[in-house]
Amino acid sequence: MAYYDESHLKRLQNIQKIKAAGRMPLSFLKESLAELEERDGENRDSHEPAAREITNTTKAKDKKRQEIVNAAIKVFSEKGYQKVKVRDITASLGISTGTFYIYFEDKKELFVDVVDAVIRAIIGDAREALKQEENIVKRLSIRGRIFYENYLKYNEILNQLRAEMVGEDQWPHEKIKKAYHALTQPVIRDIEKGIEEGIFRKIDPDLTAYTLTGIIEIMCLRTTISGKYTYEQIEPFIFDFITNGFILDK
Repeated sequence: MAYYDESHLKRLQNIQKIKAAGRMPLSFLKESLAELEERDGENRDSHEPAAREITNTTKAKDKKRQEIVNAAIKVFSEKGYQKVKVRDITASLGISTGTFYIYFEDKKELFVDVVDAVIRAIIGDAREALKQEENIVKRLSIRGRIFYENYLKYNEILNQLRAEMVGEDQWPHEKIKKAYHALTQPVIRDIEKGIEEGIFRKIDPDLTAYTLTGIIEIMCLRTTISGKYTYEQIEPFIFDFITNGFILDK
């Protein structure tokens, strides 16, 4: 006959808490369980639950997940996707790897969320800056500046996403398509409006939006190659190039 004391019951309770908090690889179950039991020993007289780090509320989970994403942006930017280990991210936050796997299945899932966060930041900043601006030409200029400002912060993330496209996995291809679709859709709408108002000639809005995005992105890269040009110098060049081209009228 098997006998169970309070410690066995406590272990079962901790396992249930971990399972309820979300998916976790079995390889990390022992680690998380050990942490909870260690905290039980340290806080035996406390009324706080040993698994206070593991929360069942959706709002708190979302907040914690976002904290991990924010920390990962910096870590991925510094080390690169391939070189980053989960421990690098958890160490920057002071959390365990077990806690990480409560919120993310693996490093890839986290990186996908990081890319989404970067795109949301760029689009959100542009939306805020364009609230009071109705002039289509000025709107395009503002979008370029916002992209430049965010490029300085997030270019390593976008570069790493492109680098992953050389592998056999399909997720980088799908993610890059979705990312640039999200970036160009607002530009397409502005171009369509400009055509309707007679500001622009009738051209393909989709191709034009991608062309403008590509020009802005490569010019942003140019500012980082050397200190020869600033964006303040490049911006009027881009405007002149787009409006006048480089072929002389005969």
